[in-house]
Amino acid sequence: MVIGRNVVGDRTSTDRHDGSSDVHEESATGGLAGLSGRAPDGGGTGAGDRAGLTRSGPPDGRAAAGSGPGGGTAEAARADGVPGGGRAPGRDGRLASHDGGGRRRAARGAGRGARTRTARNPRGVVTLDDVARLAGVSLATASRVLGPASARRVGSELRERVEKAARQLGYTPNLVARTLAHGASDLVGLVVPGLAEPYFAALADGVLRAAERDGLAVLVGAGRGDPEREIAHLATLRAQRARAIVLAGVDAVAVPVASGLRAELERYQAIGGRVACVARELPAADPGAGPLGDLPVDLVVPDDRGGASRLAQALAALGHRRFAVLAGPPELPQVRERVAGFTAGLIGAGLPAPRVLHAACDRDGGRAAAERLLAEGTDATCLFAVSDAMALGALDTLRARGVPVPDALSLAGFGDHAGSPDLTTVRPPAEGMGERALDLALRPAPAAEPYRGRVVAVPGEVVVRGSVRRIG
Repeated sequence: MVIGRNVVGDRTSTDRHDGSSDVHEESATGGLAGLSGRAPDGGGTGAGDRAGLTRSGPPDGRAAAGSGPGGGTAEAARADGVPGGGRAPGRDGRLASHDGGGRRRAARGAGRGARTRTARNPRGVVTLDDVARLAGVSLATASRVLGPASARRVGSELRERVEKAARQLGYTPNLVARTLAHGASDLVGLVVPGLAEPYFAALADGVLRAAERDGLAVLVGAGRGDPEREIAHLATLRAQRARAIVLAGVDAVAVPVASGLRAELERYQAIGGRVACVARELPAADPGAGPLGDLPVDLVVPDDRGGASRLAQALAALGHRRFAVLAGPPELPQVRERVAGFTAGLIGAGLPAPRVLHAACDRDGGRAAAERLLAEGTDATCLFAVSDAMALGALDTLRARGVPVPDALSLAGFGDHAGSPDLTTVRPPAEGMGERALDLALRPAPAAEPYRGRVVAVPGEVVVRGSVRRIG
């Protein structure tokens, strides 16, 4: 899945992706019997997180085009030779051994085939020269097919010959030598709080998809609840000269910890590295007031306003005309965005603005808000809770008061948590956010002074389930 690449040049603007077909209907297998009585998983990390840095990359091991920390574009030609010593095939068909002083000694190879020469190489290193000879093409052509310049146009017949020769010889680019030679790495980094939570696992999958598309390998670091560990992962990625870093969970970072993150990111940017952050919400009305301050990094957030608006339109299309909203504290940006989006969606459908009740943005808050609504009386046919946790709390109250859902009152939430299988909701675009974040980090915006970073909002998906009934 590729998310659109139109971006904005200043952090004061937000790129929102409109989606006219983001409504997905799922059939309920057991009505509301499947709605869990447990509180939704509020996140956090667990023993399933991977320790340290985990490397993943495309199966063919090819590198991608682009520049990285240290400058320059990585070229495959000769970058995979043996620096400082060892034996590598010379262009005249003989094995050349380079010692530390740069002297070259030649020994006549046994036989003319690249396979024979490689077999006689004590190190067993298959180089791009070997592939070019076996394929009967120039070194430059082999480099364009297999190296970072693979996006350049090469005829299909030549490409097939080179790729066949590479497979036959078992050729793999020497990424370490290439990085040493050109200062550019074929690695990108992802640092997340943990991988046990489905949200971050999906986000990581999006980063992996984007990296695979560009022929890059990914180093994944999980903080597992320890901010200092996340900072250490960033330092490791800087030492590895990773081409770009995606940092997730920045909206949950405390200010004292953020200063350490900011310092490490500044050191990474000083060597040419590029950074994109992923947050579950805009940190503040002014993004520069967020945990990382005015650090010039790109920011990817979910389009909560757009998702709530599309949910309102979907509910209106099912015949509902009167609504009540169970909202969290109004000072929370996430709450404001969802309430504003839902209200705008109803008004756009020609319906009146809903009644809004504020409470804590958790299961207990949902119970309290629903109690108050029932005590004061309501003619609403559908309740919208700004989080799945609040929706499940409201369900607890409705069940206790003998109000059947959805026959007497429909119910919708936001978040698509695992503990709410039959709840109509908005699914966060975690995978799309991961993809989009890496795209931004790898493809910088046109130069601007001062550069404040781009903010991109990625749309979620409306999922209609058994907690909402059709009226009329």
